Amino acid sequence: MKDSNDFFPYAASTLCGLVVFFAITWATGDNEAWDDDIYYLVGIPFMCVVVFVIAYLFPLKPWRWVMSMAGGQVLAALMHGSSLNLLPLAMIFMAVISIPQFLAAFVGSKLSRKKACE
Repeated sequence: MKDSNDFFPYAASTLCGLVVFFAITWATGDNEAWDDDIYYLVGIPFMCVVVFVIAYLFPLKPWRWVMSMAGGQVLAALMHGSSLNLLPLAMIFMAVISIPQFLAAFVGSKLSRKKACE
């Protein structure tokens, strides 16, 4: 059954991915956010915090919020001029570098469920 409150977490996580990508490319001048160390030192931890909060507030199927965040980054890369030629490889790369966000989302979801059971 579809939850009627799904719009906010999808929108927030997608927007977070877009904003992180564009903020880092703007700040560094690189063509893609993950070309700079700032992405790994600031961008990924920031996205982990955001997805943790979203998964805590919306604990059902937390992987959806991570996938939306990754989709937002891919969308931003395409809007920034990246080619579709390497899209399959980019999707694999995005899945691998999203592992910390997956972990944060599942921890947030588990903590939320644990608190609800108390």
